[in-house]
Amino acid sequence: MTSVCYTPWKIPRVRVTQLNSCGLPVTGCSTVVSDGIISVAMTKEYEDREEFFVKNGDGQFCVKETNPPILKWINLVLTFCNVDPELVNIVSGNPMVSDDAAVPNHTGYSEEEGAVANVNFAFEGWVRLAGNAGVACSGGVEYGYTIWPWVIEGTIGDVTYENGAANFTLNARTRSNSPWGTGPYFVDYSDNPAGSTTNIPLLTPIGSLQHMRQFITRKPPPTASCGCTTLSSLTPS
Repeated sequence: MTSVCYTPWKIPRVRVTQLNSCGLPVTGCSTVVSDGIISVAMTKEYEDREEFFVKNGDGQFCVKETNPPILKWINLVLTFCNVDPELVNIVSGNPMVSDDAAVPNHTGYSEEEGAVANVNFAFEGWVRLAGNAGVACSGGVEYGYTIWPWVIEGTIGDVTYENGAANFTLNARTRSNSPWGTGPYFVDYSDNPAGSTTNIPLLTPIGSLQHMRQFITRKPPPTASCGCTTLSSLTPS
């Protein structure tokens, strides 16, 4: 088995998927693919190292042990350059505002007290790769793919309106025990045989202690659009 090295560069596309309170994807108009992403910032939060150092009666250590730091969650700061009311609803729980058209359009959202308690979503991102990813080119463009399978506590950050564009920022964190499994989407092409374009989901399920997964994919990201699209099944098809 060999290792493939790569350098992430830029982030052209992200996808959010609404989850229920158990962490499972919700079918219906529950997916938003956006190219309005500016940045994704990750900060890991750990339970501090626990130390067990005990001295004997002669002042010498008779116990020198530690419990290593434990990952609690990953803090995320997502910055967008546009406002998609349906995306805002999924990632922050804030209710949408609609117009009075014959078929109403979602034109905004309301900041609502307590909305954050209902936030559960999965977040995926596709990054470009700088230079050669380290494998022979088999056609198409390779991307770095990252998934945070269960994200909660999404809150909208401070906004400043001024003589310039106002960015939309979301603060959230991951949680463990995701039931995402191999997911409801195809996210890669099979490499058996080499150069195949057979669609496949994640090769192995997301583990109960896993907060994030990243790998190279030959499958391009989905097409961005304003508003949600329909997830009809939890089985990729």
